[in-house]
Amino acid sequence: MGHLIPATSWDEIALLGSVKAGFPSATEEILETTINLNDFLIKKKEKTYLVEVDGDSMIDAHIADGDMVIAERTDTAKNGDIVIANVDGEFTMKYFRQAGSKAWLEPANKNFKAIYPENNMEIVAIIKGVIRKY
Repeated sequence: MGHLIPATSWDEIALLGSVKAGFPSATEEILETTINLNDFLIKKKEKTYLVEVDGDSMIDAHIADGDMVIAERTDTAKNGDIVIANVDGEFTMKYFRQAGSKAWLEPANKNFKAIYPENNMEIVAIIKGVIRKY
């Protein structure tokens, strides 16, 4: 690859196209545009916050202990969304599952069990992205 164009701020970074994650291919670095990370990652700034992940119940969804998730506040979710929910007074992050009027939370790790609320479950946020620092 040639030389990279440095970001002018933390908000904007050069977008150089894509890179193969399969078989290697010949390519030439071409500056396609710049991308504003705030615009790309955050659609509703006033409802969005970061939360650090504590635990590995979502590891098979590629969300690991120590990652930061981008969470957007809401009180509704669709089947299959990754949510932060308050279940019987405790907060957790899991897949939201619903069949008819029955709703529960499902982990992305076979070592954990699904969570079925005993009294109530309140959706607090939907996960919109994951940030991992190497």
